Amino acid sequence: WACAGLFGVVLERTLWARSRPVSGEDGVDDKRVDTNDGDFVGPAAAGIVPVDLNKRGTRNERAPRNVFTRTVNLSAGCDKEWTNYYELPVEYTVECYRGLFAIGNDTLATRFMPENGLRRRFLVVDDKVDELYGKMIRQYFDHYSVSARIVVIPGEEENKRFEMVDRIFEELCDFGLHRREPIVAVGGGVVLDIVGFTASLYRRGVPYIRVPTTLLAIVDASVGVKTGVDYVSKKHGPLKNRMGAFYAPCAAFLDKSFIATQDERNIVNGLCEIMKLALVRSRELFQLLEDHGPRVIAEKFQGADGVADRIIELGIQLMLEELGPNLWEYKLERCVDYGHSFSKIIEMVAEPALMHGEAVNVDGFFCVVLSHRRRLISTAVRDRIMATMHAMKLPTYDKSCTIDVMWQGLLDAVEHRHGKQRLPLITNVGEYTFANDVSIEELREALVEFEALHDKRMPQ
Repeated sequence: WACAGLFGVVLERTLWARSRPVSGEDGVDDKRVDTNDGDFVGPAAAGIVPVDLNKRGTRNERAPRNVFTRTVNLSAGCDKEWTNYYELPVEYTVECYRGLFAIGNDTLATRFMPENGLRRRFLVVDDKVDELYGKMIRQYFDHYSVSARIVVIPGEEENKRFEMVDRIFEELCDFGLHRREPIVAVGGGVVLDIVGFTASLYRRGVPYIRVPTTLLAIVDASVGVKTGVDYVSKKHGPLKNRMGAFYAPCAAFLDKSFIATQDERNIVNGLCEIMKLALVRSRELFQLLEDHGPRVIAEKFQGADGVADRIIELGIQLMLEELGPNLWEYKLERCVDYGHSFSKIIEMVAEPALMHGEAVNVDGFFCVVLSHRRRLISTAVRDRIMATMHAMKLPTYDKSCTIDVMWQGLLDAVEHRHGKQRLPLITNVGEYTFANDVSIEELREALVEFEALHDKRMPQ
């Protein structure tokens, strides 16, 4: 893991609009942009039909690949239209290291430094990480003669609010961060989400680097481009991730040695997201969890036989394969939404509280039950999944899973997925389908089986 893995994401986001900027003298190949053969999931998949780029109008002399003019009546009251076209490239790397803050590894002391010769870093660090690694982090930057401004914030879910963004903004203004100077986020998923959202807003967008320090963040929050905070509505209360942006980092620097200081519950929390990927995408990953899960947890992913590395690498690779072609979620049927249909509400109402991954796994196993009841999987597959989850102490039930909560979760999913359930279910380990016709009666019947399977065991 001394940079044993390097995953790259290179995408081009095409912005479609009545007013669309392409930068550069060379422009783009019109035919390539026009083609939508199914490999590229673009706005058309979301019901947005772009103007035919070959008929967009007269080219502007000074910006022939960007600006076009039409003088044909398009609608009542409109007799002239300008089209502004622009392609936004998106590229970031996900890199695996061991000992990111070790003297001798100058990655964070040299990569993405400002071109004006400044030797400084602006870091936002999770408070628990600061307690464990704060001295090491400060010694690291001192050794490399890098001036480090370190802002420490709490990393629990209840702190994922806009107030944290405002707090970081104050520090950024005081620091005088330059437009091309990155913010470095060091912590779990909450800190990475807050900092990413802050970076997307500060001066309309500055770079940022992710350094995840939990298993969950390593395989989930660090891989994609989602950022955000929860919005607290005066009428509806806390609403998960209602404020946010799709905003890619420069890079994500991963170091599994951070997992060594996590407790068992937090490691299990991360494994819940890995289990999700195994159920919808990979028999190999599920087999690794089934055969080695308890041992990997006990070793805190520090074992020398390569199993823990393979589990993490598969998790990252599978996430990138799913996110890469659909980074801005033009396509709303996403298998990585498995376990994320009911879990948002479960996570909000569970008492005692569930962590994010735990709620995802409860949701995921409920969807196993739904899949079984629809005869998409056999009883043997259902029981094998449940046994594997229990062997790793992954929660499969919570008393908050009432019919009202589950139905509310499904309604919220329909709103988020543009009017359809698009509910991921499994047809075997590593295979999936989608449902759009789950009724409240079906949920109620599935809950009976769900509760009966747990009876008095009900692991929390």
